[in-house]
Amino acid sequence: MQTLCQASAKTKDGFYPKYFFQHTALNIISLLCFNKRTDSVDDPFYREFENLMGTRFELAKVTNGSSEFFPILEWFPNTKFHNAMIESADNTEAFLGKLVKEVIDDKDKKPCIIREFLLKKDEGILDDLDVIYLADTIFGAGTDTISASLTWLTAALANNPHVQSKAHQELDRVIGQSRMPEVSDEQNIPYIRAIIKEGQRYCGAIYLGVPHAIDEDDEYNGYHIPANSVVILNQYGIHMDEKRYENPKEFKPERFLGFTGSSAALANGNYENRDHFGFGAGRRLCTGIHMAERELLLGVSRLLWCFKIENASPLGKDGKPIPINLDKIRNGLTVWPEDYKVRFVKMLKRFYPDRVKS
Repeated sequence: MQTLCQASAKTKDGFYPKYFFQHTALNIISLLCFNKRTDSVDDPFYREFENLMGTRFELAKVTNGSSEFFPILEWFPNTKFHNAMIESADNTEAFLGKLVKEVIDDKDKKPCIIREFLLKKDEGILDDLDVIYLADTIFGAGTDTISASLTWLTAALANNPHVQSKAHQELDRVIGQSRMPEVSDEQNIPYIRAIIKEGQRYCGAIYLGVPHAIDEDDEYNGYHIPANSVVILNQYGIHMDEKRYENPKEFKPERFLGFTGSSAALANGNYENRDHFGFGAGRRLCTGIHMAERELLLGVSRLLWCFKIENASPLGKDGKPIPINLDKIRNGLTVWPEDYKVRFVKMLKRFYPDRVKS
């Protein structure tokens, strides 16, 4: 929140918040994995990470990795793409290899996940590349997904100030002015939880789930599906299904006020009773779902506790900012909205309570 305050103070024209959310998500994962953090988006460590992840997620676009979805295309190799993947893998190993070495050289032996992996390496269970790519898996899954979700949701909130107003009222009533929301407040802020669930449905960061395979022949709606076929969850299609969600193109958190369970709990029950499919489904359900839900809860609740989010787009003929177009996307393994501009306006009664009359 501090970096958003600083960035907001530098410009009245607004800015694209992606990099600030990405920096926050990186710090969380980096602290867990390496006990390392950075102070700003200008830090060389963050810049190197952002360039690396940007390249990798671009390479992971469905159009680039078509053979992952249609195995027959393996017989028609894309040499340029193949070489780019090798270069990306080399860069990943070099980047994470440096971080692993920092953990090894740390005389204080500060606790972190990688240190636990290194113990397994000493036991002969893992080798050097295993450690690097386990770290890579955690980094990839825990940074862009969360930051993209927050970037999408910020745009949706900027387009819907009435939703923010309801959220501010709930936060005023439950949290007050003297402290930020905590995870322990979750059950007492149902509208904030509904905003998060609606964000995952309305503008989630993942359009297509990871590939699954079926063990035996199956039939669905008259279609024969042979054993070992690749099956992909169309998350976007489900989320925009009018039979499941009334007026799916409308950002309406109220539709989730009746869902008292967490997404993690609902994911393990009858699929008809699920809130959304933003974390996937089946055996390949996101393994970080519990952590992700808590990150989103703290991120969204604190964002709305601290700020009013204003659309900083050019004014339309009606004198109001043109709504941010959420149909314009940057496609990749994680889907991002096209650049937009918002302003984060401090809630004065939080930051300067003595200057605001009751």
